[in-house]
Amino acid sequence: MPNILLVSATELEHGESDLFGIPIHIVGIGKVNAAVNTTRLIKKYNPDVIINFGSCGSVKHFKVGDVIEVGTAVNDFDGAGTAEFDPIVFNPDAKVRCFTTDSFYHKDSNEYTKSYLEDIKTCDIVDMEIYSIAISCLIEKKSLYCYKWVSDDGDSSNWLENASLGYNRFKEIFKQKHL
Repeated sequence: MPNILLVSATELEHGESDLFGIPIHIVGIGKVNAAVNTTRLIKKYNPDVIINFGSCGSVKHFKVGDVIEVGTAVNDFDGAGTAEFDPIVFNPDAKVRCFTTDSFYHKDSNEYTKSYLEDIKTCDIVDMEIYSIAISCLIEKKSLYCYKWVSDDGDSSNWLENASLGYNRFKEIFKQKHL
């Protein structure tokens, strides 16, 4: 079995400290926490593969509780034409695109820039960590898999109640694909 590093943003999404005896490492919520802590964990444990899992919001057709394998991460950075970040394809077999942002996405908000809205329309789901985790894995030359379960559909008011709904489904997928 490969040396697997399991990373999750917060224990609120799953409520456990390990998965089938493999420790779950909390990297924190948001892009900065995820990048710094994922890199720190990679350097400490030198894993063969990193598996990120946790909740997400659906911006397309997924329903609360659906578990989705992500293959591409898109950054929400809007440099007003001064800089752009290309999407990171870390698993070409998984066709789902995830938009990573540092705040909860609210589908009815009119406070987003045109560029932000154009980028999010190219994606299926939204989260707050995978782009940064993917950057860390890319720099450190590590394989990455990402599984997200839908906790909201652009209305994050029920996030806490829905955050752990897909965890049991994820555990079965993890067992089938990685153990």
